[in-house]
Amino acid sequence: MEREKKRVIIMEIENWRKGKLLPEHYCDFLLNLYDDEATQKNKSTLSVNALQQGNSKLWGLSFITVALICLIGFYFSILDWPFQLAAIAALVSFCYGLGTYAKGRAWMGGMGGQILYAVGSLVLLGLGSWMVRLNGWPEEIGMLGLIAACAVVWLAVGMIVPSGLLHYSGWGALILLYAKFFGQMNPGASWPMLQMLWLPLSALLLWLSWLAHHKAKRFASIYFAVGVTLWFMPELDDLLLRQNAPAGIILYILGKLALAFIFLFIWRKKWIAWVSV
Repeated sequence: MEREKKRVIIMEIENWRKGKLLPEHYCDFLLNLYDDEATQKNKSTLSVNALQQGNSKLWGLSFITVALICLIGFYFSILDWPFQLAAIAALVSFCYGLGTYAKGRAWMGGMGGQILYAVGSLVLLGLGSWMVRLNGWPEEIGMLGLIAACAVVWLAVGMIVPSGLLHYSGWGALILLYAKFFGQMNPGASWPMLQMLWLPLSALLLWLSWLAHHKAKRFASIYFAVGVTLWFMPELDDLLLRQNAPAGIILYILGKLALAFIFLFIWRKKWIAWVSV
């Protein structure tokens, strides 16, 4: 097919995507049929060719991003905490908004959206912890509040956008809060007690993965990944969070890893269908 005809078809598919005339995955499938590596390179906004050609959108966007980060970083320490909070919200919203715009496009080889989501999350964590220290708040309570805020933001944004990276990160923050709470309630918990604290949650998330497969497919793989993570949390909790290394913990971990692979092999036809979107 001639390059000009291919370009027209690709532009038309992009218009269908923007106008939501076809679902995203149909548009991606059609683009994979007609697009090629050369077209992707030319279409990519964030590319060396775009820089060399003086792409005004790229240069303007880069200036705004760098200027915003520099301004917030320079004045952050002299602002009162409400303005610090507003500055964090503005910068994180900018990164997430730009990541949503970049999602599905050829930016950074198609990874632009996920990279911007990661940058926004790091900004939220980094500036949030800096704000806690600058204002002299109790560090433990302040960091727990920050992790709780991150959990809410990541879960909400990850479900709305959607972004598997943010959604899973939100669950990860909730897992840390859960571990911290029970670590303070019972710092000397035995290994069997830790199993009772974490394994029912693992079963619950795996059940949610099965349920989401029938009700909301896009969440099924996230719940499955969280459920698998929770399967290993008793040992990680004991070893990393409680700083306790009982004899034979490596054997426990290897044993649970072997059990996980056995279960995954036996029920492979079921769970692969759950996480396939």
